Amino acid sequence: MEREPRVPILLYHKVGRPPRGARVPGQYVSPGLFRKHLDYLAKRGYAGLSLLDLVQKDRPLPPRPIVITFDDGYRCLYQEAFPLLAEAGFTATVFLVAGALGASNLWEQAVGDVAEQMLDLPEVREMRAGGIEFGSHTLSHAHLTELREEEARREIADSRARLAEALGEPCRTFAYPYGEWNARVKDLVAEAGYEAACTTVRAWASREDDPLALPRINIRRYNVLPRFAQKLRQAERARP
Repeated sequence: MEREPRVPILLYHKVGRPPRGARVPGQYVSPGLFRKHLDYLAKRGYAGLSLLDLVQKDRPLPPRPIVITFDDGYRCLYQEAFPLLAEAGFTATVFLVAGALGASNLWEQAVGDVAEQMLDLPEVREMRAGGIEFGSHTLSHAHLTELREEEARREIADSRARLAEALGEPCRTFAYPYGEWNARVKDLVAEAGYEAACTTVRAWASREDDPLALPRINIRRYNVLPRFAQKLRQAERARP
């Protein structure tokens, strides 16, 4: 039996140019560079999957699968990323901070970062109708490993319930804020009923991996095409 291919899962945050005062400008990938990333992938025969497509083993994988993910759910994804993804024929999975829908990035402002508008529910619903998958990134972008168990459970389970109600369908995927997780937190994610969860460990994923601890490749604004290609190759050789 032919072995299924390993799959790069890309991690983006924002598509746009960093405003003055941004504390982490590397998280802003310009629309022009994002388009170049998508063009690079398309020309090399990559086929976009949602995260659920990856972990549902009854669905065959294409020869060169790739998963594109976005953490947090900034409005720029609707304004910039969504049309570029549609134009290039790719889907994506967006992990929403459920308590920030239609609001702003309070967890970043609390440490001195600039205010950013988050997606609102009509935008999320339009993107969902356009084939984008949505998962949870907790209620408040919490440091889960630092919380008491009941607080962590609420962040994980209540965000799933809130997003399911908003979207009218189960919320089945999750990403650990700040890439922070441990066995206790992973058990709470399983308890809440999620089917897949992403970390920030850099490697290519496999259907043989723990579906609640999938690796990703963090893409930054300075990942111009040669660096982007190199980062993919380096992650392919890594092991989570």
